[in-house]
Amino acid sequence: MNSILGVIKSRRTIVRFSENPVEDEKVKTILEAGRWAPSWLNKQPWVFIVIKDHNIKHQLSNVVPTIFKNGIREAPLCVTIAVDTEQDPYHFIEDGAAASENMLLAATSLGLHSCWIGVLSPEKDANRSTENIVKKLLGIPKNFRALSILLFGYGRKDLPIPKKERKPLEQIVLQNKF
Repeated sequence: MNSILGVIKSRRTIVRFSENPVEDEKVKTILEAGRWAPSWLNKQPWVFIVIKDHNIKHQLSNVVPTIFKNGIREAPLCVTIAVDTEQDPYHFIEDGAAASENMLLAATSLGLHSCWIGVLSPEKDANRSTENIVKKLLGIPKNFRALSILLFGYGRKDLPIPKKERKPLEQIVLQNKF
């Protein structure tokens, strides 16, 4: 099997992590993978906020859906993807999503586990939206949108790795027209 496809197929969402830290070289590789993501007109409108501080992670954990609370607290490494809507007003979501996926795949290739938490809120001006609370906690400027919080670490060995099922290609691929 193609090595890239093998990494894609083996990536899983893991929400519980061991206490083992992520090595600095692996952190750098993950960030480098995000940096090399494609973006509209090569604008690269993203900023990656590396979060290791326990207090900040605890505050973030109180904002996200319940299933992710322990994951944010336990993950030795969290990265928030923020995108500049002035630099790329049309494709900032796709650009940030591409950077997020690159990082998740890089982590998998390094033997790490990961989780993608989407925090972009449609109601960007609502004070109580998840995104606005994350932006305030992390000091993200007004012209940026908080797209995702990525969790990285080594999954707990006492919990099973979830199986991944996919629809057959015949169900999802159309030729020439819908």
